[in-house]
Amino acid sequence: MIETIKKIETKRLILREISENDVDGIYKVFSDPAVAKYDWFSPIESKDDAIKFIKRYKEEFESGEEITWGIELKDTKELIGICCLGDFDNGARRSEIGYDLAKDKWNKGYATEAIEAIVKFGLSEMDLNRIEAFITPGNDASVKVLEKLNFTKEGVVRERDLIKGKLEDGIIMSILQKDIV
Repeated sequence: MIETIKKIETKRLILREISENDVDGIYKVFSDPAVAKYDWFSPIESKDDAIKFIKRYKEEFESGEEITWGIELKDTKELIGICCLGDFDNGARRSEIGYDLAKDKWNKGYATEAIEAIVKFGLSEMDLNRIEAFITPGNDASVKVLEKLNFTKEGVVRERDLIKGKLEDGIIMSILQKDIV
């Protein structure tokens, strides 16, 4: 596992470790019902909830469970979301990807740019062979982002996730190391 969260720069973004200085940005992203719609969490209600998210990111990194980057705009230094690699299977060299972006930043290519960067990082620097994503049916924008990045839709995993108290299917998509060569 990696020792520190590596800062990754793209044309418009900096992917970096999240700190307690990011409370306002995390609150903005995760308090929005539109952002939470297809995810396991309900919209957060306070900055204390945002602090809990930040602490969880740190604990998950320290335990080797997940690497979560903050997505920051280079020009304004605004934190606009998160992206992560987690649920590692070291033997199979596999990981799962996740991401959330502030609603006012949707449809601007930021998610595609951030995910492309962590996919490259995972497949090259971490030597992962496979990165997979599970998307709740109806989240068409997320499917489109991954399709742009050459992820393959493999099928539907029935009743995979508990989302807002209901078992939901998961559309499974993946990319392999050999897909980016």
